[in-house]
Amino acid sequence: MDSTDKENKDLRRSLRLLADKVERNEAVLHSFFEIELRLLSCSNLAELLDLILIDFKQHFQLAAVNLILFDPENAARCLLEDYAPPEPGHSLRFVTNQRLLNSLFPSSKLRIGELSPQLKSIAFPSNPYVSSSALLPLIRHNCLIGSLHLGSNDSARYSEHFDYDYIGHLASVISVCFENCINQQNLKRLSIIDMLTKVNNRRAFDQEIIRELSRASRNKTPLSCLFIDLDYFKLVNDNFGHQVGDKVLRSVGLLLKQSLRKTDFVARYGGEEFAILLPNCDEEKAIEIGNQLRIKILHMVIHNNDNEPFRVSASIGVTSCRYGSFAFDNLDAQAHALLKAADDAVYQAKEKGRNRIEYRSLPEMKPELFNHVNSDLRSV
Repeated sequence: MDSTDKENKDLRRSLRLLADKVERNEAVLHSFFEIELRLLSCSNLAELLDLILIDFKQHFQLAAVNLILFDPENAARCLLEDYAPPEPGHSLRFVTNQRLLNSLFPSSKLRIGELSPQLKSIAFPSNPYVSSSALLPLIRHNCLIGSLHLGSNDSARYSEHFDYDYIGHLASVISVCFENCINQQNLKRLSIIDMLTKVNNRRAFDQEIIRELSRASRNKTPLSCLFIDLDYFKLVNDNFGHQVGDKVLRSVGLLLKQSLRKTDFVARYGGEEFAILLPNCDEEKAIEIGNQLRIKILHMVIHNNDNEPFRVSASIGVTSCRYGSFAFDNLDAQAHALLKAADDAVYQAKEKGRNRIEYRSLPEMKPELFNHVNSDLRSV
């Protein structure tokens, strides 16, 4: 083989290697572009966390993915009450100060390669077998808001001798996504929460009752509704002032939230009135729950501005609907009938002396009555 043939052969080999490298780089960039689009499409914090902690691990074939978030005011944790991070433990941690994050990123730059035993115990407390890693500082508005840890059992996977600009870009995208998800969810939460009592507001209740009626229809399960009206509440405001009245409302709202299932829905319906939806709960159980709440409210001790104790009582109206008891093809009409029955039961309880519970059954919703109910709704 003459020198020209050898040079051509070496050149072809070099071109093949270069083409393979370009192809691999394109595949990596495509993979990161796909992940970036998925990150940007996340609409809530739980969805974003699942993508990072679960899908990243599978997508990038990693041994561990851990996350530390700076959350001094519990803004993120308040949005994740029912969220369970993936196993093993420590995949998600929250910190209220930045000391730990600053120890990981003294210069606010990526940390690539093998970690010291001390840093490994911080970054991967549940996976001591990580051989190489990429620690990504999550920075927003020049503030270190978190740390994302990508760990591999392959010691050559992450090396300080290579450039990882694409990972740095990914960290920037993730930081933006965390801020967006938290802000969007907080705005949505503010629109459906009563700011005084911290339970849902009437707007949220009116939306939820339609959803629960639809679910009851599909699952063929009962749905019950409770209206709770505090007795003589005007006297509380007149005698002790509106601040003490607000204190009563906050205390009742907290009591109701703590006394019910996570699947139940509590709202301040207006003034001193609260409304509760009890999915998959028949009338007998609803009456029992309503009476338990009545007794708890009665035993609740409130203190006025002079630290003098006093109590309040409540009148409670209960109603319930079962699948097949009336037509399920007009959810607005059903919601109207359910609320009216519960409201009528409250008035009945007040007429009978207050501090009591009354049940009012739903009228039979015959098809010819729907037009009448709908006209009532339109006139409201």
